[in-house]
Amino acid sequence: MTGLEKARRLFEQAGLGFPSIPAELAAGLKEQGKWLFSTCELKVSPYNLRHYVHQANLAPGKDLALLCYSGHGVNSYAIQYYLVYGPLHMFLHLGWGGAYIDADAAACRIRECFSLADEIVPAAKTLGKLGAGAWLTIVGSDFYGSYWSPLGPSRQKEEMGSTGPAEVLSGVLHWLKNHPKVSVC
Repeated sequence: MTGLEKARRLFEQAGLGFPSIPAELAAGLKEQGKWLFSTCELKVSPYNLRHYVHQANLAPGKDLALLCYSGHGVNSYAIQYYLVYGPLHMFLHLGWGGAYIDADAAACRIRECFSLADEIVPAAKTLGKLGAGAWLTIVGSDFYGSYWSPLGPSRQKEEMGSTGPAEVLSGVLHWLKNHPKVSVC
């Protein structure tokens, strides 16, 4: 069984659904540990969202797919779905598990976010050619705030906790569907 098949089975059996992973990355998805699937070796826990956002901004062009469940303490557990794919840098850090989270409601929110992400990935290809150092950054987190920036890391400041992951993903999808092809050089 491939890493992709193991991940899909694990996440679907848990009632979380499963995000579409582009074929170029899906082929390299490997089980790296319990509830941890990635296209590359990881030196930092996927729970460290800011590290992965920062790394993607430092090394644009290095594609990554990561799907994980990790956490600590009584209630700080989350599903991480990170996808760096061409001009798309998407990082979802979605609360699930822990003593105080309604698992069924959280699973429903995760499925909704995965569904929105599944629409964003192909829609992001319609952006056209972005200039050097420009990409679409999406961060959706139940713990660290959610935001998006249409042309790179410094175009929009983080708005901690002001908008939930699904709302940010919906906003991005609306922008992608209604925005003419971008050519910023």
